[in-house]
Amino acid sequence: MTLICVPVFVNSQTDWRHQIDAAQKAGADLVELRADTATPEEALAALAHGPLKKLVTLRSTDEGGKDSRSDAARAELLSAALDRGAALIDIEFAAYQRSSELRALASKAGERAVLSYHNFAQLPADLVARIDAMLAVPNAVVKIAYMPAHLRDTLRAFEFNRRIRAAGRASIVLAMGEHGVISRLLAAYAGQYLTFATTPASGPSAPGQPTVDDLLRTYRFRQQQPNATLFGVIGHPIGHSLSPHLHNAAFAAVGFAGIYVPLLITPDYDSFANAIDDLRTHLRIRGLSITIPHKENAIRYAREHGFTIDPLSQHIGVVNTFDFNQSPPLALNTDYAGSLDALVSAWHGQRESLAGKRIAVLGAGGAARAIVAGLAHYGATVVIYNRTLARAEELAAEFNGKTGKVVAAPWANLCKSCCEAYINCTPLGMYPNIDTCPITESDISFSSETVVFDTVYNPLHTKLLKIAQAHHAKIVTGSEMFIRQAAIQFKHFTGHDAPMDVFRHVMSKKLG
Repeated sequence: MTLICVPVFVNSQTDWRHQIDAAQKAGADLVELRADTATPEEALAALAHGPLKKLVTLRSTDEGGKDSRSDAARAELLSAALDRGAALIDIEFAAYQRSSELRALASKAGERAVLSYHNFAQLPADLVARIDAMLAVPNAVVKIAYMPAHLRDTLRAFEFNRRIRAAGRASIVLAMGEHGVISRLLAAYAGQYLTFATTPASGPSAPGQPTVDDLLRTYRFRQQQPNATLFGVIGHPIGHSLSPHLHNAAFAAVGFAGIYVPLLITPDYDSFANAIDDLRTHLRIRGLSITIPHKENAIRYAREHGFTIDPLSQHIGVVNTFDFNQSPPLALNTDYAGSLDALVSAWHGQRESLAGKRIAVLGAGGAARAIVAGLAHYGATVVIYNRTLARAEELAAEFNGKTGKVVAAPWANLCKSCCEAYINCTPLGMYPNIDTCPITESDISFSSETVVFDTVYNPLHTKLLKIAQAHHAKIVTGSEMFIRQAAIQFKHFTGHDAPMDVFRHVMSKKLG
């Protein structure tokens, strides 16, 4: 079983007792006592506190810590910790190489020694050679931590981990920072000895550490298996994404052995293409959700690599889903489908019931494009309102006559609109600008038969939706759109119908 280790800095300025207790309460398996600046007495007192096992670390200034002791003094304190019952002690490989005292200590500790190397600047070109040199030291756990520049660097962590484990040794291989998060989230999947995580009480000791709660609850760390099916969401930025919370909860609900992780990819096409190639080769990833700014990159990649793309997604010109369960792989746009499904739910109908309905779309950007395409495809009459009329006219011209009718209108004419539904595709009202709104109460007269749909999902009830509710209109939240597009992805990824109640519960919990 891969262990979860919480770092706790031990010194006279920190409440290390509370932090150790918090780590135990959170569900950690052991605590790393970062005793860089602690006195020997403080370090040994922390070692004796509480039932959790301890890894004792004196991280030197050479490798990102604050310990300035001599190698001999460091060896003396670590040896005392070993004698007092430390489960593990950390010995930096560079210090091991130059210090006879630390070499003797590593021999004494055997499998209780963690031989470590850290590089906070980069993935060094000679890392494989370093790993092989570390493997020449008998018995010790081999720990590698480095700073990746991109996902390709991060995926090397899985290669390094396999190399160490193939030698019959316990491994800890971590890519740091936001690019490297998956090396931590998937540590149990990869069969690593342990990974590091934080609690609100302790905070991180290195960039990119997740919380214990995230590992246990969102990423089902205890249930991860080496044969799990991997999925992810690609974007830049990506740390805010709710998709991992939805899909992982749904996997658990239907009993599917999948893990869904966030993947930070820089915006350019080459980085995107390299990342997809590497994910397919090195992690055998089976499905991807794709968000801003990569939806155009995704359809370009799909076209260049012979994916199946449905005609409407081709026309929209962006896709947000890759399904590698098929051959050739499938690229599709679930944004428009999820949006239409959310809209027609207000009428208790199907997409076909959109034919002939008059629908106003506010905005002419990327979100509007997919929705306009879908509405036109199903025969609706669409009026696009945008503050820059030329953009609305350009979008209307592209999709007019595709079964339905699409026209553009000046924003000032919105007050004269007589549509059956209004869809906000602008960012107005999105957190943190929750007091903004695309309309004022005097702009439109909503009735109880009007449907008002806001594609903004944070906050759950935007100012626009509150105005609509005050006029007794039917409302559709951006959360419902997000859930329904995710449900379509989930079906493609797993073959199971999505547990919509689970999706809604997660969204409600996350958005308050």
